[in-house]
Amino acid sequence: MLLMLAAALAGCGVGSHMAPFVPDTTNFAPADTTPLRAYGAARGRYIGAATGSVLIMPGDSGARLRAILAREFSMLWTGAFMKFDYLRPSRSVYNYTQADSVVAFAARNGMVVRGHTLVWHQQVPAWVTNGGYSPDTLRAILKEHIDNVVGHFRGKLTAWDVVNEAMGDDGNLRATVWSAIGPAYIDSAFRWARAVDPDVPLFYNDYNIETENAKSDAVYHLLNDLKAKGTPIDGIGFQFHYLAQSAPTADAIAANFARFAALGLKIQITEADMHVPVQNGLASAADLQVQARAFRDMVNGCLRTPSCNAIEIEGIYDGQAWVEDPTRWGAPVLYDVHMQPKPAYYAVQAALAAQ
Repeated sequence: MLLMLAAALAGCGVGSHMAPFVPDTTNFAPADTTPLRAYGAARGRYIGAATGSVLIMPGDSGARLRAILAREFSMLWTGAFMKFDYLRPSRSVYNYTQADSVVAFAARNGMVVRGHTLVWHQQVPAWVTNGGYSPDTLRAILKEHIDNVVGHFRGKLTAWDVVNEAMGDDGNLRATVWSAIGPAYIDSAFRWARAVDPDVPLFYNDYNIETENAKSDAVYHLLNDLKAKGTPIDGIGFQFHYLAQSAPTADAIAANFARFAALGLKIQITEADMHVPVQNGLASAADLQVQARAFRDMVNGCLRTPSCNAIEIEGIYDGQAWVEDPTRWGAPVLYDVHMQPKPAYYAVQAALAAQ
């Protein structure tokens, strides 16, 4: 799920709890052609990327991006194709065509798929938000959705983001259309999903919780309470949307991951991007080195955490990746607009290859 950059970066600026990086002048030479997924597998980690539109992109660009996706990544998620408004244009109609194509692509290329997402406050169709439904009817609609969607993909996915971004930036649960059901809607969603698929790992997913802060504290207490009452939650997804120069250090990441791992939760990095300043869509060489350092620290934070088994990037290349304000920030992922690997790519590769 892609976020508004201002929200995703709340509390992440210079002078906050995360120290800024200085440029890293390490020269990442493009000599090693071993794909990221091979290095990830050797370390027991999936290496993933968002897809969606890439699978239906025409021409040479689409073919080239699909080749990169299959060669370099072992995990993918579908972008919009599994979100509520896309899957369910009306209460009685479900549209699985594009989502099924992603699952099929993954199966052909030895990849796994994360399901994203069953419950979110955004991309809820107008027939739900403007329907004037009672709490009991909303509860029935949500249960119908989870029963149908999880049942459709039963046995085909490696994880489900059951609930996405339920916690507000102020450390309180968001008021959303689903809040009318009552605060127990989160617990109910996980229980409904588990009843349909007993085996798929079920995740809570959120942003700005990658280090210890007020929001991550609130999420920690939420998940601790859910675990204590027997809610079948298996893991937590950390989205990792950052400005590269204010991204967290490996030490800060590992320290925060450790407390969630102590709850018995699997950990996955789910939507990582590291934005840098751009002019006319281009970033300076120095800023690309800062970005490389940020990606490397993120990977090392996962590698220091035994229960962290996936690192997923928000997009394949800079021409596809989401940017909230492209006039000021951009170039957020591992491949540039020409579909060439950047210093960030070689930083991720080096971190995975190190023993």
